[in-house]
Amino acid sequence: MGYTTYDFYQNKYYGDSIEESLFPKWEDRAAMKLDQLTYGNITEESLQEYDEKIQKATCALVDLLYQIDFKTTHASDEKGGNVKSMSSGGRSISFGTNETMIDKVLNDKTAQNRLCYDTVCEYLSGTGLLYAGV
Repeated sequence: MGYTTYDFYQNKYYGDSIEESLFPKWEDRAAMKLDQLTYGNITEESLQEYDEKIQKATCALVDLLYQIDFKTTHASDEKGGNVKSMSSGGRSISFGTNETMIDKVLNDKTAQNRLCYDTVCEYLSGTGLLYAGV
């Protein structure tokens, strides 16, 4: 079940990382992750009450999941790697250590899940949607 639209992503969340054609794939993955992180607490009632917060949390996850995938796919090329220097003559590329938060979690699923949770907390803390109890 999707929680947001590309129009919201672009015009209210001000996202610009993902093209419209790729958005449905990443929004679906983000919605599934959000359901997992909220322990299925998102209901019709909570959607009405916290609509904008849920949509922004979904958009933040869309960006994060897309960036993790992109960095994983392009970790050792100039597109997504941490290029420190590049020469053209003999084509020499040096990768630096200017790591981002995304780079730090690439090889650690637990850290990725924690980063996803922290990202969602920015929007959903105080709503009760992250409560795991009964």
